[in-house]
Amino acid sequence: MGVYQRLGVRPIINARGMNTMASGSLMPPPVLEAMAEAATAFVDMAELNARAGERIARLVGVEAAHVTSGSAGGLLLAAAACIAGTNPDRIRRLPDTEGMRDEIVIQACQRIQYDQALRAGGARLVAVGDADACTPEQVEAAIGDRTAALIFIVSPRLGEAGVSVERMAASAHAHGLPLIVDAASTLPPTGHLTRWTDRGADLVIYSGGKGIRGPQGSGLLVGRADLIRAAAANGAPNASIGRPCKVSKEDIIGLVTALELFVEDDHRREWDRHFEEAREIAAAAEGVPGARVRIEDDDSVWTSPTVLVSLDEAKPDLTPTTLMNALRVGEPPIMTRVFQGDLLLDPHCLRGDEALVVARRLREELARVPVAP
Repeated sequence: MGVYQRLGVRPIINARGMNTMASGSLMPPPVLEAMAEAATAFVDMAELNARAGERIARLVGVEAAHVTSGSAGGLLLAAAACIAGTNPDRIRRLPDTEGMRDEIVIQACQRIQYDQALRAGGARLVAVGDADACTPEQVEAAIGDRTAALIFIVSPRLGEAGVSVERMAASAHAHGLPLIVDAASTLPPTGHLTRWTDRGADLVIYSGGKGIRGPQGSGLLVGRADLIRAAAANGAPNASIGRPCKVSKEDIIGLVTALELFVEDDHRREWDRHFEEAREIAAAAEGVPGARVRIEDDDSVWTSPTVLVSLDEAKPDLTPTTLMNALRVGEPPIMTRVFQGDLLLDPHCLRGDEALVVARRLREELARVPVAP
């Protein structure tokens, strides 16, 4: 009996993509081997953090880097770095920010459910614009004496709404402020490792447990050396606001190893393979009354070709949510998700012939609900 079966947990087919709810991605054997080796010795964690950051910075091509406890941990440390810097008194006082610059300007159309991590680091968010749009003038008007930083969120859900990252960087730098970019789920391709610093970002956050295929609980914070030093000062193993976000020696070594593999991978070949899997899945919904299917394949936005299934009034008893739930509780269990009113199926984490299994189950569930008379 396997480790999951002993707990009564059923392994799933992951058609949800590199997503925390679906347990991230699977680590390659060299990563697992490196983590096992790391577990056999004691090290000075401050030294390991520093040396790992230096190695990551060279691999990525940035000034400096720091390993974080996932992207959320990266957001917390980025906020703390911009607010408290390396000042020992301010670091001790967080999240109390009285007398400090503690505001981070964010576009209202980019507000996400994870911005609580910024507030945990001491930030007060100042949202500008509305849910649909924002202008450079609104961003400028929001910058004041309490502003510590600006932030830009990257997500397919957000599209091109609002002020561009270049304009956000220009506004930040005109006031001597840093720009943080949350690019958690933008890898692969490898080029995205420097995409945001090249456009003016001072700190960029990436997940380590998604496209990089490192430990699920790991992340990367990269950018300006002074801000990375501040992030490290606010993080573990120090007694600071980031102490709860500690990263184990095994996870640090695992992430470095995964990144070494990631920068050498042939991501175009991987993309082409996933596109064929997406076509197999999409074919299952084509021609089904009440269902419309498309493949999103803009690699500047999506990390892999992604199938989106829309449902209309021809099947009034079937919604994307009920279809998602039916796939989840069936045999084998398949995890998907709802994205902007459509069922999303991402082949990035499929293995072997799982694309065919997903296609078959999708076809079965679509056929199970009758068409309205």
